[in-house]
Amino acid sequence: MERTTMSLGTAHRTAGSADDPAWFRHVLGQYPTGVCVITAQPEDGPPIGMVVGSFSSVSLNPPLVGFYPSVTSETWPHLQRASNWCVNILAAHQTDVCRRIATAPLAQRFDGVPWRPAPSGAPIIDGAVAWIDCVPVAVHDAGDHKIALAEVRHLDTASTELPLLFFRSGYGSFAPLTLTAYDPEMRLTRPLRHFELIRSIAQELPDQGLRCLVTAPVSDSVVVVGQLDPPSAAPSAQPTTLVGQRLPFRPHGPSIFEAWAPAPEQEAWVARFAPDSQEAEIQALARIRERGFSIGLGSEGHRRFAAALERLAAEPGAVANEELDALVASLDYEPPELSDEILAQARVISAPVFDNEGHPVLALTVFGFKARPDVVRAAIAAVTACAAKATRSLGP
Repeated sequence: MERTTMSLGTAHRTAGSADDPAWFRHVLGQYPTGVCVITAQPEDGPPIGMVVGSFSSVSLNPPLVGFYPSVTSETWPHLQRASNWCVNILAAHQTDVCRRIATAPLAQRFDGVPWRPAPSGAPIIDGAVAWIDCVPVAVHDAGDHKIALAEVRHLDTASTELPLLFFRSGYGSFAPLTLTAYDPEMRLTRPLRHFELIRSIAQELPDQGLRCLVTAPVSDSVVVVGQLDPPSAAPSAQPTTLVGQRLPFRPHGPSIFEAWAPAPEQEAWVARFAPDSQEAEIQALARIRERGFSIGLGSEGHRRFAAALERLAAEPGAVANEELDALVASLDYEPPELSDEILAQARVISAPVFDNEGHPVLALTVFGFKARPDVVRAAIAAVTACAAKATRSLGP
């Protein structure tokens, strides 16, 4: 194998020849791929499944997808004879499903693997992130592989979990540092557009070591549209995220979006409180406007709420809305004074991002900082400066 020396900064490496299959696999193995199972249901016999790491979108018009089976695959001839295929995008926890379908005898691959039929009848594997029901349209030769193309007829997402990846000859997932909410019902188009416009600005917060959630008001909920974590955050064995979670927008919770709302909307908000709490909420809204940020203090309610959020991040839907409502009502926000003693209790700080009409459309919420007055003051300065910069970016 012929190699030439090339300089990479202070390091020296050799470039291998593409004629060396082992070296070819090694280099291409630096590119992570998703893991899919292509399924089919023959008219007579058990379902067929083949694991592929080469699936891709091909065309929008017409809607085409493709994958690249090896010419030596024992499964491909059976799959090629099928009239329909279903592409199952596996979730990060489905390595056992992947290994079974990759290694079990053809007739036994779905033993113990729960599935339901797609519109074509091909299996949709329970727990898959998404499925794509399609009809084969063409197969082309490509060296020691084939290029199999199919036209999509039906498709859907089935899970909010992260997908399974294949990287450097191993299976895994990734630790998300920046994520955007998934929006299948197209209700978050405007908030997501705002987040995309300010994403690079908001990234300044995790670059300073602050964890940040970006939220937006949607109907009677506050939706987490983005999550940004510091690069130094330790990756989890099971990556979790709050992105896409809808949290109740209820009295006694953070009022960052109501503080700058029109007077009639503020009055309607205050009216949701018990009569003996309404004046306190009016004062809390005034404090948010005066300070330019909202601050939440540590309390037993906050600890329970944080635990509930961790459960939601790990398992969406694990906490009932009624429980979240009760937890929100127990939170402690907007203290009258910000003495050192009070700042030492701070746990979350939120600052508003306004659109070009002066409406608060996003909130940047930082958390995870040390409970020291100097650290909290620095976090306040960082998040308010970042929100102001983001507001300018949404201006005319």
